[in-house]
Amino acid sequence: MNKKSILMLLSILVVLSLVLASCAQPAAEPTVEEAVEEPAEEVEEPEEEMAELPAPPPFDSACTPEDEGTVQPVDKQPAGEMKIAVLGLENNPFWIPVKEGTQKAAEELAPYGVTVDWIVPGDQHTADVFGQAIEAAVAQVYDAIATIAGDAGVAPYIDAAAAQGIPVSTFNSETEVENERLFFVGADLYLQGETACEAMAEAIGGEGKVAIITGFFAVEAHELRRTGFVDKCAAEYPGIEIVGEVENLDKGDTAYTQAQDFMSANPDLAGIYVTAGGPFGAAAAVEDAGKAGEVWVVSFDFVDETMEFVQKGVVYATIGQDPFAQGHDPAIRMYNYLVGGVAPECGRLVTRADIVTKENIDQFWP
Repeated sequence: MNKKSILMLLSILVVLSLVLASCAQPAAEPTVEEAVEEPAEEVEEPEEEMAELPAPPPFDSACTPEDEGTVQPVDKQPAGEMKIAVLGLENNPFWIPVKEGTQKAAEELAPYGVTVDWIVPGDQHTADVFGQAIEAAVAQVYDAIATIAGDAGVAPYIDAAAAQGIPVSTFNSETEVENERLFFVGADLYLQGETACEAMAEAIGGEGKVAIITGFFAVEAHELRRTGFVDKCAAEYPGIEIVGEVENLDKGDTAYTQAQDFMSANPDLAGIYVTAGGPFGAAAAVEDAGKAGEVWVVSFDFVDETMEFVQKGVVYATIGQDPFAQGHDPAIRMYNYLVGGVAPECGRLVTRADIVTKENIDQFWP
C-alpha cells in the first residue's frame, strides 16, 4: 500500500470513530421549559340534569287525588343516593297500616337508590317530641321529611327545615297555622266530625245523651273532629245533649273505663263518640254492660278490633281515612317533587272517608 492510500484510510477511520462516539453519548436532558407539559385544555363535564322544582301548591287548596294510595315514583334516576324520613307513631293499631304504607313506598323507591326510614320519635303527638325529631332528621341530612303535626308548635321546626332546602310534608294530622310544609295527606278532620254527628243522630233517632272520648285535647286533629261533631249537633240536632268530654290518650283500656263511668253516671246514655284511638275499648265496655243496641258507639278507622264490634252491632258506624295512603303517598310524592319536578295538585290531599256500618262492612272488611 502506498503512502497516499494509508493516509486516506486513516482519515476514514478518524471520521468513523467520531460518528460512533457521538451515537454513544446519552440524550440531552430536556430544559425545565421543555419538561413542563402544556396544560390540557379543560373539558367541561355536563352537569347532572336536575328537575327544576315547581312552586308548591297553595297551602289551603284541597282535593282528593285519583291516585290516592297508588301513586308511583317517576321513572327517573336521581343524581345520587337519597334518603327520606317518615316520622310516625305506633301507640295504637291505627298505625299498623300507616307503617305498611311507608314500607311499600320504601320497596318502590329502593330501585332508585332511595332509602325510606320509618321513625317513631315517641308515643305522643306533641311538638317537643316531633319538633326534635325533625331537627334530628335535618342533622342526619335526610333529603325530605314527612311528619305528623299535632299542634302549632311543630310549625317552626317545619319552617326551619324548609329554609335549609329540605322539603317537609305532613300526614294524618297537621296544624292550622300556615307553614312551609309542601303538602298534607290525610282526612278533612272537621268534616269527619260533622259526619260522625250525622251518624250518631241516625243511630239514636236525633236525640239523647252522648259522651265524647277524645284522644288528646292538645292535638289539633282530634280537636277538629271533636268541634266538628259538637258544632254540627248543636246547629242541626238540638235534641242531642253532650254529657261529658274526656281524653283517653289514644288508649283502648282507658276508653273502656271511661265508657263504664259515663254509663254509670248516665243510665239513659244513648251514645259514645270516640274521636281517635281506642274506640274498641268503649265498645267492649258497652258490650260487657249488656247495652249493645242501647248505647251506640261512633268512631273512626277500620282496625280489626273496631270492625269486630261493627259486625256485632255495638259500633254503629266507623269512618275511614285511608291510613295506608297516609304512610305511602308522602314519600313517593316528595321523591317525584325532588327528582321529577312534579308538585302535588293541592296543598291538602284529602283522603277518602268511607262510612262503614253493619250493612256494608263486607265491602271493607272481608
